[in-house]
Amino acid sequence: MTQKPDDFTEIGDKTRRTIIGDEYVDPMLASLSPFDREWQKYLNNELWGRTWARGVLSHQQLSLINLGMLAGLGRMEEFELHFRIALKRTKVPLAQLREVLMHLSFYCGVPVGRDCFAIARRILKEENIDLTELEGTP
Repeated sequence: MTQKPDDFTEIGDKTRRTIIGDEYVDPMLASLSPFDREWQKYLNNELWGRTWARGVLSHQQLSLINLGMLAGLGRMEEFELHFRIALKRTKVPLAQLREVLMHLSFYCGVPVGRDCFAIARRILKEENIDLTELEGTP
């Protein structure tokens, strides 16, 4: 684990690592430059330390919100990252993941929903996720 810079809050670093994992955070910290250091400090201390760590909404709820926002913005590369986070790190139930994809398909449009379902199917296959729990669910 790469050590966090001194001006990165402990709660921000801990929360970031919980949600996106050491395998994502460590390379980012190792490559900090004078140009992006303040940006990463802001993300660590404000996004992770003050938003994700507040505890008002659960990490699962925040994951679902992120998926909807990212789909609405058409940010599919970030949607893919957050779908994987929701599936593997915040452990959003499969039925809820499917439901949010159906919901965002209506509000964001069928082409966006199609893209999101394609990303989800690929990730579910890559992660060898057992989908039998969804059989017989609405």
